[in-house]
Amino acid sequence: MASLDERQGGPGLRRLRALIFSLLAGWSALVGGSLAWNLHNEARQTLDLATREARVHFNKDYSFRRWGTRHGGVYVPIDERTPPNPYLPDMPDREVSLPSGRMLTLMNPAYMVRQMMDEFSDAYGVRGRITSLKPLNPNNAPDPWEQAALEKFARSETDEVFELVTIDGQPQLRLMRAMVTEPGCLKCHADQGYQTGDIRGGIGVNLPLDGFYAIQAKAERAQFTTHGAIWVVGVVGIAFAARRTRRRLQDEVEEDRQFRRLSHHNELILQSVGEGIVGIDPNCVITFFNPAAERLLGWSADQVRGQRLTKLLFCGDGGGHFCPGDGKGCATIHSGKARQTSTERLLCADGRELAVSLRTTPVVEDGEILGAVVVFDDISERLESERLTGELMERLTRSNRDLQDFAYVVSHDLQEPLRMVSAYLGLIKRRYSDRLDKDGVDFMSFAVDGAQRMSRMISDLVDLSRVETRGGEFAPVDMNELVAEVLVVLSLAIEEECAQVSIEGTLPPAIGDRGQLIRLMQNLVGNALKYRQPGQPARVVISGHQDDGRCTYSVADNGIGIAPDNHQRIFVIFQRACDGEVYSGTGVGLAIVKRIVERHGGAITVESEVGQGSRFTFDLPAAG
Repeated sequence: MASLDERQGGPGLRRLRALIFSLLAGWSALVGGSLAWNLHNEARQTLDLATREARVHFNKDYSFRRWGTRHGGVYVPIDERTPPNPYLPDMPDREVSLPSGRMLTLMNPAYMVRQMMDEFSDAYGVRGRITSLKPLNPNNAPDPWEQAALEKFARSETDEVFELVTIDGQPQLRLMRAMVTEPGCLKCHADQGYQTGDIRGGIGVNLPLDGFYAIQAKAERAQFTTHGAIWVVGVVGIAFAARRTRRRLQDEVEEDRQFRRLSHHNELILQSVGEGIVGIDPNCVITFFNPAAERLLGWSADQVRGQRLTKLLFCGDGGGHFCPGDGKGCATIHSGKARQTSTERLLCADGRELAVSLRTTPVVEDGEILGAVVVFDDISERLESERLTGELMERLTRSNRDLQDFAYVVSHDLQEPLRMVSAYLGLIKRRYSDRLDKDGVDFMSFAVDGAQRMSRMISDLVDLSRVETRGGEFAPVDMNELVAEVLVVLSLAIEEECAQVSIEGTLPPAIGDRGQLIRLMQNLVGNALKYRQPGQPARVVISGHQDDGRCTYSVADNGIGIAPDNHQRIFVIFQRACDGEVYSGTGVGLAIVKRIVERHGGAITVESEVGQGSRFTFDLPAAG
């Protein structure tokens, strides 16, 4: 049964899973790092944009103030929105009267900027503010953040300060830049001890960040969406590649498992096979020695592995028929052809010689002979069996010959007294029949008929025994002439039965004992005439053809036919398939036919059904 590792795909799939997890982690870290960097970049860009816009507003306010400073301020009509500046009481010409009597007041730059910021900051959402550590207007006093920035300006640590803050729950960017004293500033602030070039204060801007953060959030959502899609595509790609790789690894694991199973199965086969199998390399050095070879020869695989096959196994001069032993290696390796010998003798570990049949087959790869496989089998029992079989066959042949001689002698010796019995019974019947009653005459007739049947039976037995012992030489036989001769012999019976005997085409010539072939044909045609349908003339057709060195002949009739159960029985001596009271015979004729056919190396068969006639088919050696 496969282990859990094998079922799960083995170490290859475990490494694949580890690689997949590493790729997923690395891909997630890469995409996450990219997302973090892009989010940081979006935040930095938002801050940069806000800072640039704050500086734009600062520059606007600062330029507006400088414009006012360079003009020394501007005169505007006095009204509720613009009363005279109470913080410049000593300013000469703070108020002037026009000829029309209309009063104007001087707005210094700080007054101008503050009024513009107070009245128009809502129009563009950005509020500017001028402040100082020594403000003339208490409303321009710095808050804590501005105080810290002004102190840094005073210490010359920086000329700009900005920070992201939350005011009234709203995110804002506060930016303040140092305000340098110019000559025009001294008109209002000379009394405070300032000189041109001194840091007199700062101009600050409060920039709302809601719009910037909304843009940043939209960009961040796009980044999340883009990176999420990229991450999903990457994961899908990794999963797809992993699936294909897993399937390939599983196929490789399955192929490896099948290969190992097949190798194990082949190893079991090699261990279980009864033949000895030895593998050798091109130098005739043993590389493989299966258990059967160990068992048959007594050598262990460790003893023979690495040794030359010629030195360890082959008897005599160490050569044998397969390996010449002359240092040139195995003949099969040189020729590249499989070789086989029926009998070799191999040297066993205990010094015995083992009779074997031997086969060598070259091992070839890409046209190169890499070695050979030697397969041998113990034939000691077979040789002993063949020896015993030979002895038995010789004894059987001798016994059959003696039996045939005995049958011939007995049959021949029985003929004379049987003829005497038959002759005297006939004499008694003729001379004393008038002195016997009807039963006596019948008894005498039965005795005469029995003696005649026995005589015919003995004659047939003699013929049967002579098939093997008294057969003639084989020679080419013209079967057309032979059949014509048989028909002449049977012409009287043919005429009496009004039979029709015909030959289909031309019969091919055969090789055989002409006398026995005449007896064969005479028996078959005679049976066809004898066993005809009552009240119906016999029709006999003889045909033949040649095929692959054999001639096949058939004798077909329209007689009474033979039941299928008797198809084999009719060729057995003394066995008949019909009523002996109606059809005379000894039951030896077809046995003689079969014996003749078998002597010629052929076989005879019958095709027949009761009432459908019969067809006897046999084969003989072809003459040409």
